[in-house]
Amino acid sequence: MKIKQINPAAFKKLSLEFQTYIDDNITGCVLCAIYHRDKLVYCNKFGWKDKENQIPIAFDDIFRIYSMTKPITCLAALILHEQGKFELDDPLEKYLPEFKNLKVLKSYDDKTGETELEEIKNPITIRQLFTHTSGLSYGDDPDELPVDKLYGEKFGFTGENRLKTKLDMFPMMPPLDEFSKCLATLPLAFAPGKHWWYAFSHEILGFLIEVLSGKKLDIFFKEHIFDKLGINDTDFYVPKEKWTRLTKVYTKNQDDKLIEVKGAIYEGFKHRIPYLSGGGGLLSTLEDYMKFCIMMLNGGRNKDNLIVSKETIEMMTSNQLPNNNTFLDMQYMKYEDNEAIKRNEGYGFGLGVHVKIAENMSRSGIGDYSWGGAFNTFFNIDPTNQVISIVLTQYCPENSDWIFPIDYLRINNLVYEALEKTDNKIRK
Repeated sequence: MKIKQINPAAFKKLSLEFQTYIDDNITGCVLCAIYHRDKLVYCNKFGWKDKENQIPIAFDDIFRIYSMTKPITCLAALILHEQGKFELDDPLEKYLPEFKNLKVLKSYDDKTGETELEEIKNPITIRQLFTHTSGLSYGDDPDELPVDKLYGEKFGFTGENRLKTKLDMFPMMPPLDEFSKCLATLPLAFAPGKHWWYAFSHEILGFLIEVLSGKKLDIFFKEHIFDKLGINDTDFYVPKEKWTRLTKVYTKNQDDKLIEVKGAIYEGFKHRIPYLSGGGGLLSTLEDYMKFCIMMLNGGRNKDNLIVSKETIEMMTSNQLPNNNTFLDMQYMKYEDNEAIKRNEGYGFGLGVHVKIAENMSRSGIGDYSWGGAFNTFFNIDPTNQVISIVLTQYCPENSDWIFPIDYLRINNLVYEALEKTDNKIRK
């Protein structure tokens, strides 16, 4: 990536933070890029693509971005919305009939297999897929959420680290049409629209794109987004000629030692797979994802191509939750003691991103929107201050508690601390 402007002194504290992650064996690598007022003002790399063989990380190395796929899927769906293919409040069953006659799980006896189900008054809408208020789940919390036990039984998400198990299964999952039909046989966690809950909603949104466009999700992404933005290294798999650029994944063992994660998480993405997950299937590079973010910041266009209208970007990145609720207000299960959850106070949820709607612990401006991925990747876009931040690493949480080594909030605030040294117009 070509750096047009950089002030090393201003960003020294941020660089030291990232170097500490490597020196203290907290994670294997970090890439970071900061874009501010039409310039790339910071771009740096730390650590190793392959720690055991001492191969340094490179700017063009390929990362599993997992849930940073979601904003791309949501933008792709909004392209179809602009074409008049659907309305946001259309019932999902209008296009995917397998989602008719859904019921909510009231109770489940895992010893007898008996379930108590309740009829729903209103069907899932497409808007509720975008906003994670559909009533679907991800199957991550069977100890607290009865429906997640059924997800585990249906899809094989078992063991102490259900997250790793689920990600390992990506290459073995069925195509989206089969997955959608399978998911629709499970009951909902709650009535659609009642709560916010992270779920397979964007996977189903990806299948909806296939149904409405008549094209596979990867082809739709390529034709309508990637080719227009010059995004060349983002896909659902890594072709053989790029295997040497695929970054290794690390986690901590019981002795708190950083070790490589092997198996399907690494090898499974070296070949085309049938499961094109709109919720978490893409691999990408720092430069590619920056191109996507710049298009978003520029209101849906790059220099030469209009992807969607400015009005669509504004709709996507404004709070879509009822009564201007935050997503924590609506969250189905409360985790009051989880410090990472508390850091999300003041955020609503748009059509695929969480949106800052009130002052909180972050120094970014109101209207800042962002999201992250399972291996500790994240991005922020702040329209008020014209800032984009992207941080990529490849750290797999060692258990299902989603404890990440890199603190999103701290990094975000260090970015603004650096920018404030060079720009007195930064504001909340």
